Amino acid sequence: MAAQIWKFYNRAKFSIGAGVIDLNTTTFDMHLFISASDFATGTQSTLGELSGEVASGNGYTRSGKPMTVTWTQGASASEFRFDMTAQIWTGTGGSIANIKAAVIVARTGASGKATANKLLAYASLSSGQFTVTIGNTLTLSTPANGIFELN
Repeated sequence: MAAQIWKFYNRAKFSIGAGVIDLNTTTFDMHLFISASDFATGTQSTLGELSGEVASGNGYTRSGKPMTVTWTQGASASEFRFDMTAQIWTGTGGSIANIKAAVIVARTGASGKATANKLLAYASLSSGQFTVTIGNTLTLSTPANGIFELN
């Protein structure tokens, strides 16, 4: 199974509209979660509410990986895409085990692992857990139309 499309958390829509999450200036981090996690519960709103983040170590940290996000023009002058550069994790010193999903988190707290950070979107990466073994990489690239687009 290929990765699924990015899905917004319900509260993220409100946080964007209220200006809590600024899609232009907020720092975003990507976190990885295991299949036993509740990452796909759309009513969650903060990082501290989620369970089952991948364990720190071997090339992964629970602070998440900072993202470089951009707005790019789409196929027409009225279409804009929220995009990111590829996120890459490498198994270093051991394997990064039990990966199932990725979550984009808006850094509204003091650090990438602040429990008050706001959830933006999530995507299942596979139908089951998988492991990035030592020396191998997991690369998450943006879909052709970005994480999302405004028309």
